[in-house]
Amino acid sequence: MSNINVELLPKLPKEVVEGIEGFKLDSYLIALEGWRRGLKLTWYKESVSHLNLAMKSGNMTLGKHFSLSSDTTTHHFFCSRGDKVSNEAYRICQDKKETQKIISDKGIPVTGGEQFKINDKNIYDYSEKIGFPVVIKPANGTMGRGVYTNIKDREALGNAIVDFKKRYSYKEILIEKHFFGDEYRIYVVGDKVIGATNRVPANVQGDGKHSISELIELKNEERLENPYLKSKPIKVDYEIELTLKELGLTPDSVPGEGETISMRKVSNLSAGGDPLDFTDELTDEVKQIAIDGVNALPSIPQAGIDVIVNPEDDKKGNILEVNGTAEIAFHMFPWNGKARDVSGAIVDYYFPETADAERSTWYFDYPSVLEPLRTSAAEEVMIAQAPVNTQMQARRFVVKGKVLRVGYMSFIRRQALKRNLHGYVRKVGRNTLEVIVSGPDEIVLENFKKICNRGSKKSKVESLEETKISVNSKTFKLGFQILLSNKK
Repeated sequence: MSNINVELLPKLPKEVVEGIEGFKLDSYLIALEGWRRGLKLTWYKESVSHLNLAMKSGNMTLGKHFSLSSDTTTHHFFCSRGDKVSNEAYRICQDKKETQKIISDKGIPVTGGEQFKINDKNIYDYSEKIGFPVVIKPANGTMGRGVYTNIKDREALGNAIVDFKKRYSYKEILIEKHFFGDEYRIYVVGDKVIGATNRVPANVQGDGKHSISELIELKNEERLENPYLKSKPIKVDYEIELTLKELGLTPDSVPGEGETISMRKVSNLSAGGDPLDFTDELTDEVKQIAIDGVNALPSIPQAGIDVIVNPEDDKKGNILEVNGTAEIAFHMFPWNGKARDVSGAIVDYYFPETADAERSTWYFDYPSVLEPLRTSAAEEVMIAQAPVNTQMQARRFVVKGKVLRVGYMSFIRRQALKRNLHGYVRKVGRNTLEVIVSGPDEIVLENFKKICNRGSKKSKVESLEETKISVNSKTFKLGFQILLSNKK
C-alpha cells in the first residue's frame, strides 16, 4: 500500500518537524500548537523536582516535559499527556486487567481475559475454557510488544509462550479470547473522537517486477518521507521470514501486480506497520463505545483507546485497552488518509479561550532548545514569544556575484541576528544565493537590503533582486540559518 492519498495539515510541513522522533514528536506537536497561539512555552530538565507534583510520568526524559501558560493558567504536559489526566487514571491504564474491569462494570463491551504468571500451568485450562483462538500479551506492556494473536490450540499456545519468554522479560501475561475484526486506535478528547487509525501490519504490494526484498527497500524509502514513520522501517527478521514461509514465499519471491503481502501478524507501527486514517469510516456507535470507555475511568479527559470492530456488525466493538500517554503523531502523519489535528484538540481542551486565537506559522529550533537542558546549563528554558503573522513582513533577495566561500553567508547571518531578523540564506545556483528574511519593521528590512547589496569585505555583489512575500504563505523558523543544502 502506497502513501499516495495523504492529506496532511498545512501548518505542519516536513521541515517543521525535521529530526524529531518518537514521543518527543508528540511533545513538540502539542507544545508548538500552544506556542503558536500565543501561550508561554517552557521546557524543563528532567531533574526539576516540582514537576512530579504536577504529574507522575514514570520515566522522565529530556525533551518530553513542558508547560503552557496563559495569563491566568498553567498546565504541564509529558509527551501527549496533560496534567488533567490524574495519576490514578495513569496507574489504572498501565494495568490492562483493572482497566477492562472498570470499563466492563459500566456495561461497556471489552475483550475480557485473565492475568497469569508466565509459568502458570492454568493458562492452558483457561484458554480451553474461553475457547481458542486466544491472544497473549504482557500485563503491562506497551507499543504492541509481546502480543501474540490468533493462537489456535494448546500446542501453538505452548510455542508462543516459549518464544515470549525468549524475547521478553515480562513475568505476567494476559490471556484473552481472540476477537476477529479490524483493530482501531481511537483518540478521544473530552466527549469527542478526534482521530481513528487502523494500524495495518507490515506489508508490501506487488508490481509483478520486484522481489519482496526489493519492495521492502522501495517502501522504506517512501516511509522516509513521513515524519512519523521515517524512523520505523520494515526490517526482515525471524517473524517476517516465518510468516513468508507459512505463505510459501521467500524474500526473493516476486508478488503479482496488486497482490498485497502481509508479513506480520501484529499491527506494530514500530515494526513497519502502516497507520491508515479511518476517522470518517467508523460508525457513530463504535465512536461512542470509545468515548464511553474513556469516560468510565476516573479523571482522564484525553486518551488513546484500542477497539476491535465486529466484522459482521460495524456498529459493535470491544475495547482492548486504554493508553493515557498515547502517541498522537501517527494521527497527524498517516500513511494513507486525512491527518487529524489531535494536538489542536488537546490545546483546545486545556485552553479553550485560545480556540479562535490567531495562529502564528512560525516554529522554533527544538534541538537547540534542549541543548542547555542536556548540558545542565539550565533547569528550564522559556521560548521567545511566537511572532504574530499580521505584524511581520518578509522579503526574498536573490543575490548574484562573488558571494560563495568569501564569508558572505556568515556576514549576512550576523547582521540579521544583530537586528532580530529571522530567516535563512542558502545557495540556489552558481554564484547565486537566496536570502529569505522577516521582521516587524519595514525600515529595518530596507536597511538590511542595503547590507545584502554591500556584502562582506571579500565579496562582490553584482546584482540583487527583491520580492515581497507573505509571511502567512511561508513557514518561518525563529533565528537566522545558513542552509548548506540547496533544498528547503
